[in-house]
Amino acid sequence: MRRPLMLSALAALSLLVAAPAAEAAPEDISGVWVTDDGQGAVEIAPCGGAVCGRIVWLKTPTMDGQPLRDARNPDTSARNRPICGLRVFGDLQAKGNRYEGGWIYDPETGSRYRLSAELRKNGRLAMIGFVGLEALGETMEWTRAPGSLGRCS
Repeated sequence: MRRPLMLSALAALSLLVAAPAAEAAPEDISGVWVTDDGQGAVEIAPCGGAVCGRIVWLKTPTMDGQPLRDARNPDTSARNRPICGLRVFGDLQAKGNRYEGGWIYDPETGSRYRLSAELRKNGRLAMIGFVGLEALGETMEWTRAPGSLGRCS
């Protein structure tokens, strides 16, 4: 009598082992984050089926009384865009416990890089910008902005 019960238990166990493991969804990174150098803050929000980021605060939003502009953009027609409100990353897709497949734009240099991101256990957001291999990229750790942080206009 024990044999069928044992076979049933083994069959159930084999189904559990053979079932594909569900990938853990990454933690939500939506909200406002201060960049690693403390010079700006980026609001992260869903856009389409991905995650995007837009500059919403600058420590120094003007130069000579004028709003900072995207002056180093390789596209000359975009060089007059204000930095405040500029979309600086996009196309990040949730994959496993992180985000991958995105791009990030650096308005200080006018350069664009591939991007991955993950929320660290210390609560900081690791933004990994790279060309080619991610392992050779640069990691910047952003921190959540305080609720009292103003917004540029």
